[in-house]
Amino acid sequence: MTYLRPRKRALSLAVLLVAVLFLSGCRHATTEQKAREQAQSQKATGNTLEKQNLAEKRKREENPNQIGYLYLMAFDKPFGYFVTKGKISNSGSQATPEQDVVQYCKNDDCAWVTVDGPQDDGSYGAGDPGVFFFTPEGVMVETSLDYFYTTQPLSLNVPKLSPGDAGSGH
Repeated sequence: MTYLRPRKRALSLAVLLVAVLFLSGCRHATTEQKAREQAQSQKATGNTLEKQNLAEKRKREENPNQIGYLYLMAFDKPFGYFVTKGKISNSGSQATPEQDVVQYCKNDDCAWVTVDGPQDDGSYGAGDPGVFFFTPEGVMVETSLDYFYTTQPLSLNVPKLSPGDAGSGH
C-alpha cells in the first residue's frame, strides 16, 4: 500500500471534489436546459398574432418590388418623402461577420481571442450610420436623418423628393 504525501493527498481530494461538483452541476444544468428548450418549443409552435405580423413584415421586406414611402424628419416634423422600391437597409449592415476569432500566441502561450473583423469593403471601423434604399428608378439614397416608413402614401403636405432635385437648383 502506498501512502500519498499530505500535500498530494489534499490536491487529489480537491480535484475529486471539483470533478464531483462539476459533474453534478452539469447534470442539473442539462436538466434545466432541457426544461427551457421544451418550454421554448411549446411557445414556438403556437401561431400568435405577433408571429403572423413578423411573417407579413418579412414577406414585404423581402419583396424586391415593394413600393414604399420614406418620410424624412427634421425637428420632429416630416419635410419630404422618397418613393422607395424594395427594403430599407441599415447602412451598417454587412455580409461578413463583424468579429473574428483568431489564435494569438506570445512565446509558447497561445489563446483564442475575438477581434474586430473587416467591413465588406476590406476597411475596419464602424460602418456608415443611417439607412439606404433604392428608388423605383434604381437610384440609391443614403441618409442618417430620422425617418418613418409606410407602404401607402400619407396625406401630409410635404413634397416628394427626388435624387435629381439636389443638383437642379430647385
